[in-house]
Parts: sequence; C-alpha cells; structure tokens
Amino acid sequence: MRRGIEWEDLKQLAFVIDGETIQLEDGRATVSYGGASEDVYVLQNQMVQGDLDGDGHDDVIAHIALSAAGTGTFHMVVAVIDNGQGGEARLPVWLGDRIVIDSIEVRDGKVEVALFDREPDEPFTVISRHQRLEIDFSGPGASVTHIASQPLAHIPLPGPDRPEIAIQFDPGAIGAIVAGSIEFRQRQVYTAEMAAGQMFTATLEAPLGVWLDVGLGDVEVDSASERPQQVQAELPITGSWQIAVVSAHAGPADYKLSIEALPPGVSLPSPEAEPAEAPRPGVDPTPIPDDSAPVMYFTFDDGPHPVYTPQVLDVLARYDARATFFVVGRLVEAYPNLTQRIFNEGHTLGNHTWNHENLAGLPREQFDDTVGRTQALLGARGASCLRTPYMAMDAFTREWAAGHGLSLAMWDIVPQDWLPRSALTIAQYIVDHARDGAIVLLHDGGGERAETVLGLDVALSELSRQGYRFEPMCV
Repeated sequence: MRRGIEWEDLKQLAFVIDGETIQLEDGRATVSYGGASEDVYVLQNQMVQGDLDGDGHDDVIAHIALSAAGTGTFHMVVAVIDNGQGGEARLPVWLGDRIVIDSIEVRDGKVEVALFDREPDEPFTVISRHQRLEIDFSGPGASVTHIASQPLAHIPLPGPDRPEIAIQFDPGAIGAIVAGSIEFRQRQVYTAEMAAGQMFTATLEAPLGVWLDVGLGDVEVDSASERPQQVQAELPITGSWQIAVVSAHAGPADYKLSIEALPPGVSLPSPEAEPAEAPRPGVDPTPIPDDSAPVMYFTFDDGPHPVYTPQVLDVLARYDARATFFVVGRLVEAYPNLTQRIFNEGHTLGNHTWNHENLAGLPREQFDDTVGRTQALLGARGASCLRTPYMAMDAFTREWAAGHGLSLAMWDIVPQDWLPRSALTIAQYIVDHARDGAIVLLHDGGGERAETVLGLDVALSELSRQGYRFEPMCV
C-alpha cells in the first residue's frame, strides 16, 4: 500500500537552497555563521494537500519561515511531491520578507497563495497591499504568476472591532494618555466627548504602519489615506468623537496615544511665535539638555562585542547619553567585565535571549530556557524588557515574556545598520526621523559595526545641537 506524506515527514524535511541542503529536525534547522549570527528555518503549522504533478496522489505544500541573520524574516513554500516514501522536496519558492500569509490553497494542480505585503519602496514594517499568486510546479522549475493585487485600504478590516474604550478627562484636565498593543489589521477605537470649537490634538507613538483615524459619523478631521500619527484640528461639531488606532504593521505593535482638547476659543501657540535665539559669537551653540527637553532612546542589539561595544560606550559618554543594550546571554557570559561596564556607566541591560534564537514558534520550554537563563545571568542588573531577535514573535511571545516579568521592547527608527551602509547614511536617517520619544534600533554586535559607531557619533552631535537628551528604556 502506497504511503502518503504525513506531518511527521515534513518535520524532518530536507530541501536545497543555493546548493546547500537544509535538514529540518522536529520542524527547525539552524545554520550558524559565527558569533550571534545564524539563519533559523521554522516549519509553519500549516499542511496544504493537493495533486501537483497529475499522478492522482496528493502532494503537499510546506510553508517555511526563515529568520535570516541580521536581515529579516523571509517566507517560502516548498512543494513536496509524493514518491511513496515520505515525499521529495522541490526547490523553494520565495514569497517575501516580513509578509503576512493570508491563505495557501491547491486549485486545479496549482498553488494559490494570498498574502499581505508592501510596495517595493515602503518600509518592511508596513503592510499596504494584498496580493494573490499562482505557482505552477508541473514543469522542471516552478513558475510564479501574480493574478491579483489591491491596496490594503480597499479591504475591510475583519470584524467585529475591539470594544470601544471611553476616555474620561480628569477634573480640570485638558488631556489624557492611554497605551495598548494592537495586532495587524486591528482597530482600537477610543471615544471622547468634545465640543465644537475645541482645538484638538492626538499624538500616536507607535511603529510605522500604525496610524490614527479621527472622526464623528461622516465628519473626519484627518486624511486617513496619509496614515497620520498626529492629528490636529479645530473640531467642527459637538459629540462623541472617535479616535481609532489602526494597524497595518507586520506583527504586534505597542503604542501610546496622547489626546489634548483645549477649551473653545483657546488656540495652540504657533511654532513661529518665539523664534530661537541666534547663537552669539564665542558661545557654544549646543543647548544644555534638561528634563523638559525632548528625549530619544538609543538601543543596541546583539552584543556585547569586545571591539564595538567599548567604542559605542565611548561615543555615548562624550554626549552624556545613556542607552539600552539588548544583550545576548552567552556573550554576557563570555564578556562579564564589558557587561558590567555597560551597567556602571548608567545604561540599562535588556534581554535578547541566550543565543539570539528566533522566538516565533519556539516551544514554551525552550522559550523559558533562553529568556530565563539570560535574565538570571543579568540578575539585579537586568531591566524588565525583552527584545525579540529578528523582530520575530508569535501569539504566545508577549504572554510568555510577561511570565518572566518582561515587557516587549519595540522601536520607531530603524536605520538598517546591518546592511552595507555608510556612517553618514545611518546618521542622516536617524536625524531625519528624530522626534520626541522615538526609539532608535542600532547594533553593537552581530557583525562589523564600524560604520554604526561613526554614524552614532554624527547623529548624537546633531541631535544634541537640536536640544535632545538621550535616556535609557526600561528603567
């Protein structure tokens, strides 16, 4: 009797990428490149069956995610043809980086994949379109055809929405601050009773791809098509206004929403009302930061590194800047004195797992080991924050992290310093996207970071001149 392909076969699947055989063991494979750099392949919990070669026997499509060292999370499908002995894998078909798979189906001998991704010039964290692909595995090599594409704005969000949350201003207060977490394609609606003539401002602190939608019935005060993170307007009518936080961010996103409504007739001060004083000859134009100055949070992943971490610390010290280092446990063990120097100089130490593991799909026991072991080694020096390697997480990551007393640390500004970029490019990106409360993601380990160190110096110099102060997260 012919044996078909079973789930256990897929968990031990072998397939070839660029001439190298990747062998899954219990649904995972790790390819190490030294240090904290490694590629992790994870079989996704999805088994799609159908006849792909016309022989009357069901073949299987395996969905595999690759968390590539220092780059992103790539998705692929692998056709596994039924040969009566557990299946034979064809070459993978790459679907994209940091995308969201909607569905995978077999129709008339071809594979149809529906997915969410973005335009080529958009940031990786933003999802902006829905695509359908058709993959034909009948020939010697797979052929891929794009059969449909439409903007995400044309696709209704799945309902029902989350329950609305009413915002009550404290007596005498003109504003309120709320915080939360939102998943891809979700809406969280807040309501506030406000009157015609009030000057209203809503400011959202969130990753790219999370935006505000403000309105009352058919009346809108912002252009939702521009996906604003700040909305400011004089309200035209009285009523229960809705301030919605909407996400097209590829994964869970933490956010903070600040709402301010001035009494009718009171306006916000014009930014031109008090021009900055021109620097006087012979006087240092760099302002002295104080607690009221705008703040930015610089963070560094994948260290400590014996060469680049001391250089980063030296640069930070020159600007009286404090930062957060998300450290890899085994490197903390290897460089205890360097880890202690980070702590002694006023920086915070966050958890970045023991061996830079991909936490998405990781069993609970392994999750607890890599996170708990790192936190135990940090001891009292460890902050209450976890940053996931490769920006990867699943439905359990936040809950399991909370079990260790850790919240997930996100980011706002990503100069992609792991790519071959010059110091000036890194610095300019940071300066161009700077804003009060922004979190910058950089790396002091995991690869060659000379340009990062130089770019950090240039960025801190300019941001200091603009009056920013630099504080650690997770304090």
